[in-house]
Amino acid sequence: MAAAIRRPGYNNASRMFGIQPVTPVIVKVVSDPTPQVTVVDVLVDSLGLTGVIVAGSFILGGIVGLLLIAFSRWKAARSDGAASTDHTSLDLSSPVK
Repeated sequence: MAAAIRRPGYNNASRMFGIQPVTPVIVKVVSDPTPQVTVVDVLVDSLGLTGVIVAGSFILGGIVGLLLIAFSRWKAARSDGAASTDHTSLDLSSPVK
């Protein structure tokens, strides 16, 4: 009797029943299509972003303005009306002589 040749991946049962080796099946999962973006969607989104930026700048400008006014009043109250100032009076409110 001749010696049986052994091949890797095969055993006696697979030769006996004629079972073929299993090959892997590759399945590619495709995601749902994204919704289409139109020109109107882009314009509405850009106007919304612009509105947020403008509102933020108004709020920040108001806060900075209030801080400057408060600092100016605090500085004037602290000097207690001293005669030495860095300002020059233009005397614009006096009548013409």
